[in-house]
Amino acid sequence: MFFKIIGLGPRQYVKDYYNVFDALIVMLSITDFVINQTLGENVGQAAGALKAFRALRLLRMIKLARRWK
Repeated sequence: MFFKIIGLGPRQYVKDYYNVFDALIVMLSITDFVINQTLGENVGQAAGALKAFRALRLLRMIKLARRWK
């Protein structure tokens, strides 16, 4: 994501909605990682939201699979 922003520039990067979707998934994944590292197993009620973040990562793979021929 970061290399693509540097290569395309921020304005060109945001023009493609798949790039925005990809950036959202990356940011959610980083957030999920940080929460898991800081809270560990003591996540409590936030566990459901974290599972939803993980499920969103699958959408990224589906997006990539659509481009395969």
